[in-house]
Amino acid sequence: MRLKLQLVMCNDQGDAETVTDVITLNKNTQRIEHLGLTLSEAKQLLSTPQRHLLRQQVDAFLNTYADCPDCGTPLHLKARSRRSFRTLFGTFQFDSPRLEHWTANGTRPHPFAPCRLC
Repeated sequence: MRLKLQLVMCNDQGDAETVTDVITLNKNTQRIEHLGLTLSEAKQLLSTPQRHLLRQQVDAFLNTYADCPDCGTPLHLKARSRRSFRTLFGTFQFDSPRLEHWTANGTRPHPFAPCRLC
């Protein structure tokens, strides 16, 4: 028996954005020990959607801080760093931008990192 599981990520309007193959299992049914999922199969089954969900959430979070809240212009990238987020399925690493936010009078930039806000 072959089992194929796909992850379909949808936007807030319900439209499918991405379809990702999570796992394809070839299950043997000849012995009682082969019934159900093994621990490694279950971990893989859960860790793949977790990675994709975290990636989408981090991207959506960072996009909310990509533009100036006052005038809407894109903020300038000053630097990047690596951030880690620990989950039940391992450590998730992602790039965290350090952005320059100009002051209201436009004289001196004020750098900040959106991922440090949470």
